[in-house]
Parts: sequence; C-alpha cells; structure tokens
Amino acid sequence: MTPMRTSGDVVGYTGEAPAPVEMRPSLRLTRFQVMVVVASALITAVVAAAFVSLQAPVYNTTRSVIVLSGSNPNDNDVLSRALESLASSKGMAAEVKRRGNLDLSIDQIAGMISTRRSPESPYMDVVVSSPDQQQSEAVSAQVIPAMRGVFDRNQAELPAEQRIPGPIFQEVFAKPLQSTSTFPVWFAAVFGALLGGLVPYLIFLFRNLRKPVVASAQDVTDAIDLPILVKVPVLSGRGGNPQDAVAGVISAVERLSLNEPIHRLVLVGADTGVDRSTLALALACVVARSFGQPVALVDADLERGTLTGLVHAEDVAGLSECLAGQLDPEKALLTLTDAQLPADLDGIAAPEGMVRFLGAGVDRSRNILRMRSTFHRVLEGMAGRYVVIINGPKVPGPVPTSQLLSLADATLMVVAEGQTSLTDARSAGDTLRSFSSGPAGVVVIRR
Repeated sequence: MTPMRTSGDVVGYTGEAPAPVEMRPSLRLTRFQVMVVVASALITAVVAAAFVSLQAPVYNTTRSVIVLSGSNPNDNDVLSRALESLASSKGMAAEVKRRGNLDLSIDQIAGMISTRRSPESPYMDVVVSSPDQQQSEAVSAQVIPAMRGVFDRNQAELPAEQRIPGPIFQEVFAKPLQSTSTFPVWFAAVFGALLGGLVPYLIFLFRNLRKPVVASAQDVTDAIDLPILVKVPVLSGRGGNPQDAVAGVISAVERLSLNEPIHRLVLVGADTGVDRSTLALALACVVARSFGQPVALVDADLERGTLTGLVHAEDVAGLSECLAGQLDPEKALLTLTDAQLPADLDGIAAPEGMVRFLGAGVDRSRNILRMRSTFHRVLEGMAGRYVVIINGPKVPGPVPTSQLLSLADATLMVVAEGQTSLTDARSAGDTLRSFSSGPAGVVVIRR
C-alpha cells in the first residue's frame, strides 16, 4: 500500500476524548428498515388480494316481511323488534333445522341468518347467506314458516281476547330476492398493506426506542469522535459489488495512514456481524491481487470466530494454539483457496498462494486471555513477509484488545446501518481511542 497521511489530517478527528453524548431514542427508521416495511406491506397486500379473489362468492337469499298488527304504532314497533331478535336466535335456527330436516348444525344455521330493518319501520328483510346456493335457499324457505309456526302455536293456547290481532306479519314478495356478494379485492389489498406494513414498523420502532441503532452518518458523528472514512454497500447479497467497495476502503485507508506503508491493518466492530469478516476477507484478496503483495489474514475474534467459519476452517488449529505456544505461526498459516471464498466474493480471488490464513483455532476459550501477553510474538513471525490484515473482535468485549490495537498501523471500526446500536458504537469508539496507537477511522456499511 502507498504511504498515507496521519490521522490529524483527517477532518473531524481531534485526537481528544469526546464530551459525553446524550443517547436520545430516534423515531426514524433506517433505509434497510424502511425497505423491510415497504416489502412486507406489498407482499401482504398481494397475498390478501389473492386470497380474497380465490374465495367463492356468498349467495344471499332475501325475504321481506311487514308487520300487520292493528293500528297502534307502538305495538307494531315492539313486534318488529321482537321478530328481528327472533329471526337470528338459536331457537329459530333449531326450528328451521327441524322443519327442513337440514344436515347443518344449529350454530351454522344461526350464523347464516341475519336481519335488516330501519328504526321504527315495520318493514324487515331476513337474509340467509351461504357459499352454497342450495343451502341458502333451503334455509330461507323454512325461515318464514318457522316464524309463523312459533306465533300460531303460542297464539292458539291463549284466549281470543288475549291474542295479538291481525296476521302479525306477512311476506311482501312472492319470490325471494337472490343475490351474490364478494369481499372487495381492493379493500383486502389496502387492509393487507396497512397490516403488513404496520407490524414490522411497530417492531422496528420499539427496537429503536428501546435500543437506538445507527441510522445515518450523523448518528456515528454524534456517538463517537472518529472520522468517517467511507460508506460502502454491504458486500454480501444481491447487487453488492465487493471490488468497488473494497477499492473505496483501501483509498480511505491510504488517506488516513501515516507517511509509511501499512503493514498491519486491524478491523474491529461495535457488534458481532458477518459484514466485518466479509470485508476483511475481501480486503485481503484485493490487496494481494491489486498490489501483488502476500497477505496474512488473521481471525483474532476468538470469542466467535466468524471469519474462520466463513472460510470453513473451524476444525483447524490456529491463533489460539499459537498464543498457547503449541504451534508456530508460520506453520499454522493456511493457503486460502478459491473454493473457500463465499459466493458473494466471486471474481476478486487472489492468485494462488498470495493469501495465507490464520484461523481462530480450536481451543479458543482457554487461550483468550493469552492474547494480551503473546499476540505480539505471533505478529513478529509474520513481520517483513506479509501485509497483515486482522479481523478483530467486538470492542469492548471478552477478547483482550489492548495489545491488538496498540500494534496496528491503522485501525478500522466497522459500523452497520440499522444494526449497530449507538451505545455499542460509543463504547467501541472510547476503547479505540484509549488503546490505538495508529490512525483510526470508521467504515459505515450501508443497508
């Protein structure tokens, strides 16, 4: 890599610890979160519209009756309301089932019958709705006789002077009205879009209020006093361009560096993610490919070993065994092949043998604390032969990072929009300023 200028030349970096920043929750959603909300709304709208359009229409059989019980309007109104309640009761459903000998439950019949009546009007519609037209007609044919039978049976047992005068009610039309109804597809689509967008929006909003995340470069500036070197798209996934993204990172490192070549570049993060590991792997390939220099890629994240898993080297002895003195670093270095690269990094593979890899190792938990005292010996074994790119752990974290940061020629802190919390970013920035001896800056992963 070419000589790079000092961190004092970078705008926004003062070299002093920042004043405490009040971490205020934000109601804003990140671009990634907005995309998730919009995609969820659209998908739910399409599913709801498709589901409704595939539903069979509902057949409605309507019979109209009018109350004819004397000239007293109060009596007519009372009878009309009584008939309205009677028509949709389970007792009426049981009578309809008995009269028509229907192969339906009482609850099903009761759910099919509904009434419509204007206030204080003697006119009432009895509607029987069902997806089966024959069932709708069969139930409707028994409703009026069942209602008439209930009144006639009870009236017959009363003295003549106590009976309700008149025929009580009469069906208006000779034939029932047949109609079909369907649930509006547009309403289902609108309701689905609102529901599908509202649920993830509330989830993201609750998360942002409870634990604010980095949503923009301004959030990084407010949380930590480190220069933002470059914003790059996520390397993995559709539409990613690792070659251009890594080129932007390398250019930013060159602007940040001292007037000496970079031999040890350390990447750390405020959270645990694949983005940092993928970026370290892509950097190693591009440096070896474009600059013609052999690269030693070291996974120093002994807590999780994400990079080691990314290249399928979980069961191979590595850094932890070197820290314990059980293995020589030069012998532990593996040759990284094209087959070990993720599919997202196709096209940027380095020439064979130009990238050597030192994984996190097998017995990591027992050797985490050894990094503080013996990590410099591992790096000494690579000095002068490789450009060393170190995928560091989350800072602060259980893996000691003081010596890791103090030995770096330059340090990059990787922050992911919509994923890294502001609290974690601030803590990582404080750690970086406390232990880093070389220039440091932030790489923001756009989502």
